[in-house]
Amino acid sequence: MIDLAVYVTGHGFGHATRTAEVLRALRALRPHTRIAVMAGAPERLFRAPVGEPLLFRPLACDVGLAQRSALAIDEEETARRLEAFASGQEERVAREAGWLAASGVRLVLGDVPPLAFAAAAAAGLPSVALANFSWDWIYRHFSARHTAFSVAAAAAARAYGHAALLLQLPFAGDFAAFPRRTPIPLVARQAQVPRAEARRRLLLPAAETLVLVSFGGIGLTVDRAAFADAPDYRVLQSDDVAPGLAALGLGYQDLVAAVDVVVTKPGYGIVSDVIAARGRLVYTERGDFPEYPVMVREMPALLPVVHVSNADLAAGRIGEAVRAVRAQPQPPAADTSGAAVAAREIAARL
Repeated sequence: MIDLAVYVTGHGFGHATRTAEVLRALRALRPHTRIAVMAGAPERLFRAPVGEPLLFRPLACDVGLAQRSALAIDEEETARRLEAFASGQEERVAREAGWLAASGVRLVLGDVPPLAFAAAAAAGLPSVALANFSWDWIYRHFSARHTAFSVAAAAAARAYGHAALLLQLPFAGDFAAFPRRTPIPLVARQAQVPRAEARRRLLLPAAETLVLVSFGGIGLTVDRAAFADAPDYRVLQSDDVAPGLAALGLGYQDLVAAVDVVVTKPGYGIVSDVIAARGRLVYTERGDFPEYPVMVREMPALLPVVHVSNADLAAGRIGEAVRAVRAQPQPPAADTSGAAVAAREIAARL
């Protein structure tokens, strides 16, 4: 039997990693809570932080947005997937509602696929959301260009209306679809290994300036030869380093904390990692995504940031931006207690 059922959107890894942090904090409060996670993200993102007892069910909970690359959204492909997904949504909701009821689930948590809240309502169960944006807001942004987005936005808003509570994260979008909302601090992964030790395990010099090029699960590899304007620092690419981290006893947050500057597109997961590490960020634009202007507006209050264009990044012209962001002062430390706050809210409902 299951106490808490968790549904996680398949859009990037940031939703999975922050949900896992909340579940880690919940496990500390309630060690024997029986948790089931339904997600399209890799099981490894949950298994280590959450611990046992944990049931993992691979499940495509939603469509998210199709990407042509880490920096470009494929609107036509997204619309096609939305139409195909919607055709089976009624059966999908009924199937998940049946599973929730048969498993004895007491509470549903969603970050933030509409399926979680529709299935919980169909099973007569309360549901809680964790998010900094919602899919009805995202899809409304594209609705003038394709009717599939309008239909998906309306369906998502109806599902979100069933949520008993939204735990609203920083960098928040429009959450009008949720009837009850409470802001919480940043949910962020904390490094588990000291910076100097992480560098030692990575065979990196203790005093060298390190720059990490990081573009999440989709990835973005830039030709190493392009970074010719960087004689005063070393560039690491996450696609090269990340696969070997587990063998060294390191998590991705340890890598982020070990470097001096991260170059990335601004998304909640990587930005929160850098904030928690008291790091510095060089960011590039990521297409017509509604979260982007919110991140750009709010990031400077939480960490040093400098923009670099897609063209300059592709050409390796990041030296000026790296030196500029290293010259910026650190703002006051952000409140990163969001996982503990969210865990207490969830525990109270269990």
